[in-house]
Amino acid sequence: MFGLKKNKSNAIQDETLVDHSKKILVGTIVLILVIITVLILEIVTFSIKGSQSKQIVAGQQAEKKSQNILIEMGKIGKQSKEKEYEFIKSLRTIMSPMQFQEFKNSISTSASMNNVFLASLNEGAPVKVSDYIENTINFESVSSYDEYVSFKKTISETPFRINFEKETITRETPTSLSIKVQGVIKVIVYENKDKLFMEKAKFIKQMQLAEEKKMAREKRLKELREKKSK
Repeated sequence: MFGLKKNKSNAIQDETLVDHSKKILVGTIVLILVIITVLILEIVTFSIKGSQSKQIVAGQQAEKKSQNILIEMGKIGKQSKEKEYEFIKSLRTIMSPMQFQEFKNSISTSASMNNVFLASLNEGAPVKVSDYIENTINFESVSSYDEYVSFKKTISETPFRINFEKETITRETPTSLSIKVQGVIKVIVYENKDKLFMEKAKFIKQMQLAEEKKMAREKRLKELREKKSK
């Protein structure tokens, strides 16, 4: 009897031990799986963070580059506008085809004002030079020397670029006090001037205002420096 009881007790203990070992095995497996899962998640998270960091850095670099490009484009745009405005300002002293005709017609008026008789006044053949045209006016006049000088001075007061060329001065007759002059007035003409000034009217006004403001600032700074130096 005692032996039977002893055997039964041992059997119960063995079953208990088996049950615990299964739990430990399952727990160990679960723990390992949890550890593996955590490691995988850490690796994935690190990888994602690393990728995000790279993307952020790349994005910041791209933004900086784009800002630099925009700054450079802004500088180029500003320089381009300034160059364009300088070109437009230079055209103020160049005649348009209409201004040339008005100038040609004004020569007769200038001659009458200075007692100069124009024996002839003819337009020469135009010559194309780059984007411009060289127009010439051939004239022949009779007057005193002083009157002719006054006539030239009146014509030279025009705001446009002109040049007297090939002047041949002789006495009208061997005993006359009057002189006869054969000459050529050369004028530079820009064909698209009127069209350009019309199309760029708003731009010209903006640049003029900016130029006036700049000049006003420079004037104030100059005045302040002069006050400080006193």
